[in-house]
Amino acid sequence: MAGAEVSKSEVVGREEDLATVRGFLADIERLPSAVFVEGEAGIGKTTLWRAGAAAAEELGYLVLSTRPAEAESRISYAALSDLLGSVIDRAVVELPPPQRGALEVALLLRDAEGRVPDQGAIAFGVLGALRAVADMPVLVAVDDAPRIDRHLRNGDRRRQDERPDEGRREPRSRDHL
Repeated sequence: MAGAEVSKSEVVGREEDLATVRGFLADIERLPSAVFVEGEAGIGKTTLWRAGAAAAEELGYLVLSTRPAEAESRISYAALSDLLGSVIDRAVVELPPPQRGALEVALLLRDAEGRVPDQGAIAFGVLGALRAVADMPVLVAVDDAPRIDRHLRNGDRRRQDERPDEGRREPRSRDHL
């Protein structure tokens, strides 16, 4: 996460929250899990997000991050491209061809050849890509999640509804700050 390093001294008034994030990251036994930083605009959520990502890197996590801008929310899979951009080559190598092809088309790495990629194949391709790079703890860090494009949000929600509970790995816990 180049350029996102934030020292503890730059996190003013959120030291307790930063300690919570650091504790969350240090407890890898409870993975997979999720932490959400919520609140009003201007209270330091992005600063805390950056500090959390920097702490994750210090702890040996692979940090996959995105900070979608308002304009990017209208571009299909822009946030996903940011998230997987640094690892896409090794992330897709072992994906089944339908997932790999759909993910590559969604990320504009391959021509769609007139076909719309299957949303399920994209969703499972993302999951497979994340698993492929999980030879160390992985932090998926999303700043301003409401700006993630509707395709990514809706595709993920739909796939969760369609999957059977058997074998699902949901976050074991969710922390809200």
